[in-house]
Amino acid sequence: MLTVTEFKEKIIDLQKQKDFYGAYEVLKNALSVYPTNVFFLSTEVFLLYKLNRVKEARQKAEERIDFLKNDSFFLKSYLTILEKLRAKDDFENFIERSILVKQSGNEDLYIFFSQIIERALGKEYAVNALKRFLTFFPDSKKLKDLLDNLQKSEGRSRKYKQYSEKFKGRKPEDAIREIENIILLPEYANDLELLTYLAELYKKQGNYDKAINIYQHLLTIKDNEFIRKMLGYAYYKKEDYKSALVYLKDIFLKNPDDHFLYSSIYRIFKENYDSEGLQKLINEALSLHPSSKHLYGLLSKTKKWQKNYVT
Repeated sequence: MLTVTEFKEKIIDLQKQKDFYGAYEVLKNALSVYPTNVFFLSTEVFLLYKLNRVKEARQKAEERIDFLKNDSFFLKSYLTILEKLRAKDDFENFIERSILVKQSGNEDLYIFFSQIIERALGKEYAVNALKRFLTFFPDSKKLKDLLDNLQKSEGRSRKYKQYSEKFKGRKPEDAIREIENIILLPEYANDLELLTYLAELYKKQGNYDKAINIYQHLLTIKDNEFIRKMLGYAYYKKEDYKSALVYLKDIFLKNPDDHFLYSSIYRIFKENYDSEGLQKLINEALSLHPSSKHLYGLLSKTKKWQKNYVT
């Protein structure tokens, strides 16, 4: 008979290999021996989700909420399931009832909460939630920075939307021509939202050099993480991977849970056949964000294509 630790190690190892079915089979045996173990109960919810048995995962989660409501892994899994099912009302009710009322978990967990709340309920709700989270962690630089970025982007997004509506339905080349004339006026020369919109139009036309010039100009006005990310993506689309990494690497280390970001980082290193460099970067990210468990899967994928290149 395996001990709790031995079962855990076996399940975690299979998950790292992306063998979720095998992990689930081992988990069923573990639960038959240790039916009240928090790790096993939480992991069953997670594995059902990974096996695309999402509704079943939700049912199991809701049967166990009272018992597992203080377990960080369970909370992340349950909110991810509600987001996947687009159960917005239930998601919001759970946030109001269980997440905003008391502290449960560490600072990184509340970074996760903030990010998933933004995706599911929008920036305004996420800003208000972050203000509440800062009462739990008043000295948290991570939460303060995230709140600051969200508040700035909330204001920017409104103005960006206004420009988007103004040029809606116009041919890209016509919109570009008009905006290029507008930004000749001093009051619009450094308009962040208008220039960002122009850069997006350039990218739609495949003119990445002009988009890059816009982003570089914006960074001379004020350093901005969003613009640095967009500049990195523009270099990535241009296949200038070295320059892309200059801008994307630090942002990845700060926020390794951004799916599009870590997927781009992965493809850059793969294109360069640099499995060692990617493994080093992922391990650095894991040392900073040990709860970002998807990075273990990324590490496993990296080791697999490293073997393929060797053979």
